[in-house]
Amino acid sequence: MMAGEDRTPAGRLVRRFGNAAEMAKLYAPTIEWSLPPSLPFPVPMKGIDAVTAFNRSVWSDVYFEDCAVEILDEAGCANASAVRFIYRARFRATGKPYENEYTLFARHDERGITEVFESLDLTRLAQQAPG
Repeated sequence: MMAGEDRTPAGRLVRRFGNAAEMAKLYAPTIEWSLPPSLPFPVPMKGIDAVTAFNRSVWSDVYFEDCAVEILDEAGCANASAVRFIYRARFRATGKPYENEYTLFARHDERGITEVFESLDLTRLAQQAPG
């Protein structure tokens, strides 16, 4: 599947970044979200309450909601999908821009997205993060 064709659950999720309420509509009740273990979050975050709280905190504490994603690659099948994208946002603490490449892999079924594995360039994050 090429970017721009029928959108996958992973792609739909990424395209909703900045809007935690809309993201939550895609989740199964038992969703689990994993970030790189060096970040200060449980691996995985378990359950819709924990994941939606995390999503809300990202766009109320770290970044402004007016972020943007540029999809580079998107692929998927009946129960899994993945997207590679550029994430652009502004830090709430400074108003300065942030840009990084991410990869998000999702597992899904008839209930919605059941697992998310998110990866990013942590060095680039550290270089841009407010001091």
